[in-house]
This record gives sequence, C-alpha cells and structure tokens, in this order.
Amino acid sequence: MQNQKQPPAKVRRTTGSGRPKVQSVDRTLDVLESLASRRGATGISELSQLVGLHVSTVHRLLATLVDRGYVRQDPDSSRYHLGSRVFTLASAADLHLDLRLVARPYLERLMRQSGETANLVTASETEVVYLDQVASLHLVKMFTAPGMRAPLYCTGTGKAMLAFKPREAIEPVLAAPMRRYTDKTILGRSALEAELALIRKNGFSVDNEEMEDGVRCLAVPVFDRRRECVGAMSVSGPTTRMTEERVAKLAVAARAIAGELSRQLGFESESH
Repeated sequence: MQNQKQPPAKVRRTTGSGRPKVQSVDRTLDVLESLASRRGATGISELSQLVGLHVSTVHRLLATLVDRGYVRQDPDSSRYHLGSRVFTLASAADLHLDLRLVARPYLERLMRQSGETANLVTASETEVVYLDQVASLHLVKMFTAPGMRAPLYCTGTGKAMLAFKPREAIEPVLAAPMRRYTDKTILGRSALEAELALIRKNGFSVDNEEMEDGVRCLAVPVFDRRRECVGAMSVSGPTTRMTEERVAKLAVAARAIAGELSRQLGFESESH
C-alpha cells in the first residue's frame, strides 16, 4: 500500500510566558511572515507547505488578508505577495519609534526657548496623536500627554500637518462634520481651507482658543526625506502668557528648530 503524506501534527503553541496563543492569529502571522520571506510571489500550494497547513486553511486565511489589503493576488498567475496595507503599518511603526527618538532633543530645545510645554505629534486620518512631551516648569500648564488624541481641524498641530498634506488626505477632513469646541473653533470647508492656505504661506499654525478656552498653541510642521509632513511640534500655554505678540516672536525660533529636525530626518527643500 502506497504511503500517503500526512499533514503536520498539530502542536500546542504558547507564548514566551507560557500562555496559549490564539491559533487563528498565529496562523495568519505565519502566512504573512512566510510571504515576507519570499523574493517573489508565492503559490498557495508552496505557501501551504511553508506554514504546515492544509491548502484549504491557507486559502481561507489568504481570502481575509486579501480583502483587508495585507496580501495581493496576482490576477495573471494567481500567486500571492504582500499588499500595500502591510507597508502602511511598517511605515507607521517606523515613524512612531524613530520620529520620537530623533525629535526629543529638538523638543527639549523648543521648551527651553519658549518656557512652555512642548509636544510632538503625528496624525491618523482624522486626529492628531501625541507622541512625546516636554513639560514646562510653570505651575499652570497644559494637560496633554503621549497617547492622547484630538481633532485635526481645531488644533495647532493638526492644522500644521493638514496644510502640508496631499489633497486626498485633506478632503475627508474638509468633508466631515466639524464639532464646535469653543466660540473660536473654525468650522466649515471654506473657512478651514482659508486657514490652511495661510499656514502654508507662514510656515506655522496657531490654535487661537479653538480647542479650549484660554489656551493658545503655536505649531510647526516636520518633514522627512520624502518631503512628506510626518508630524508637528508645538508649544502651548494659557493666553495670558501665550499672547499673540509672543506667539509671533516664538514662531521664528520654532520654525528654525523644526527645520533642523526635518533636515535630520533627511528633508531637503526643493530649492536645495
């Protein structure tokens, strides 16, 4: 009797701490890692052998990954390779780790020169995400912290990034409903577009009590080697200290510091 090839025996997998893993997640990651290890597109039978799973199981996992954009199937060869969503995640992880590390000395300088709390943020589709902070020595200070989120359209950092994002990234914010946080919150497409045009001209943005009464924020964009706006730095404080005249003076120093950080990230201006 001819021997038939048996599928690999199921092995109970545990984490490094001994806890059981979620099998479906573990198998999905096996598929992604196997595709990442290949130089070219991979057929489903070959992938099945690489991960030690039945073809039908691999096919189900791939169907979900293709639907979510993490895997792409070549329409001509029916073979699989990583999709663009994987690279989006990789870029985001790289940005969150490296930007914070590189930016820290510049953030400290911004706090020392201004005397106010300095923040470093990046952006999701509709919100700013606080990555790092150097708090001021004042007793009265702003209560933001790394991990917090806020809308793009009514924050200094959010507007600073929006102004230098491509049109397709700005459009969803312009089209979405805008909540009024204070009497000074900028609302509506035309008003926000005019504000973004002014920010592009000046190279910095101001949250003039738009998110919180009595708080004014100055923000400057940060660019990387691809000339993409990858984040923003800001200083914020009560309007009693952050007067409009002081903000105008601080903007010069803030732009210079953000420019140095951008060059550290590989940015070169078009006129370079």
